[in-house]
Amino acid sequence: MLEEAYRIRRNFGERLVIADLLSCFAATLAFAGRAETAARLLSSSEALQDELGTTPPWVADRNKETLTSVRTELDEAIFAGAWEGGKTLAADAAVALALASLD
Repeated sequence: MLEEAYRIRRNFGERLVIADLLSCFAATLAFAGRAETAARLLSSSEALQDELGTTPPWVADRNKETLTSVRTELDEAIFAGAWEGGKTLAADAAVALALASLD
């Protein structure tokens, strides 16, 4: 369902909603035990929010929880690599990565 919501919102150019959805994907991946992929998506979401110049409070809260979760699961080098890689990860690529990680 989130994948379809992403596609619809992307088609309407709703970039802030896309950042929120990437954050949702990241939180879900963290719960699923895919911390490295979650870190990449979280970084992608935060980079988009930085570009837009805003972060809704509920997204900031979710991102903080997700960040805490992935930081406890990953060593510093793996986290740093995932975070840096996520900063330049386009939304479509981030969604594709998230879906591939669930196979």
